Amino acid sequence: MAVVRALIVGCGSHGGEVLLPAALTAGIQPVGLVDTDLDKAKALAEQWGVPHAYGCLDEAPTLHLDAAIIALPVALHAGHVAWAIGKDLHVFVEKPPATDLAQLRDLVGQVDAADRVCAVGMNFRCAEGVQELLRRLDTGRHGQPTYVRVVQVARKPLQPFGPGLSMEASLFYAQGIHAIDLALTLAPAATAISGQRVRVNRGRLCVVVGEDHDSGTRIEASFGSSAAGLYHELDVFCDSGDLLSLRNLSELLYLPGGGQPDVADYPGARVLWRRSPTNVGYTAAGYATELAAFKARVLGEPDPAGGRAAILTDLLPAYHAFDQLLTSWEVPWTS
Repeated sequence: MAVVRALIVGCGSHGGEVLLPAALTAGIQPVGLVDTDLDKAKALAEQWGVPHAYGCLDEAPTLHLDAAIIALPVALHAGHVAWAIGKDLHVFVEKPPATDLAQLRDLVGQVDAADRVCAVGMNFRCAEGVQELLRRLDTGRHGQPTYVRVVQVARKPLQPFGPGLSMEASLFYAQGIHAIDLALTLAPAATAISGQRVRVNRGRLCVVVGEDHDSGTRIEASFGSSAAGLYHELDVFCDSGDLLSLRNLSELLYLPGGGQPDVADYPGARVLWRRSPTNVGYTAAGYATELAAFKARVLGEPDPAGGRAAILTDLLPAYHAFDQLLTSWEVPWTS
């Protein structure tokens, strides 16, 4: 069996506690951990049976590596992706891969020139509930999505993610990138982008609207940091009149359109799927599936995510939409 040998760069709460076990679940072989906190890297290496731990990239040999898995503070992602591409490695990088649209375009150019795979994680495309919804759409029985509404609110950020990063951009990095990307993935025809900053007493709340009058499609993505915890809604209205509604990534409802033959028997909502109470954490959120899809792309094997896991170029529409909003608000990505 072919193996993907990876260096995990960043052993914080996401790199060390989520991506490391998720990579093992996906069949990727971590051969080294890198973190400026060398003691933490060594402890994780011992816990998970990873043979090497390093305090900086310069110490890590790359000759026999296939990939780098990167999970660092936002402002460091692009530079480390460029480093990995320069070492001829494939890359899996946590969202956001870049701090603004220009930086993302530059990274896409580097990745294309090097002919490497660069996947992006943690955007809910591969979450179990979203995959169930997509499977229903793939049957064709509901018709085509024409109106998609996504809500993602959480308790952070309340402060910019780092020096020089604006609060609006930080909100996009944490919550907006998920919501906008998911909406555009399900209903990509959205040529006119507008939006609003909504007043809330805690944190921030933004709404992005995308419309295409010729095709009669619309998306709405609401995201913010005003909630006590993560709350997620995904509603997909189809041209058949059907509504598929996913609540908190854990329950999928089907509300039939008026023309469906079974409406006379029962016009109410049908529960199509519920997440198992034992299926929590990185598997339910889709991280293991994203990494398995990354491995398949690197090896040229069948993709377990059916091509839905994001690669770098897939995020250009979400970045472009938010860039349009920032321009209209006269707010920069960086402060």
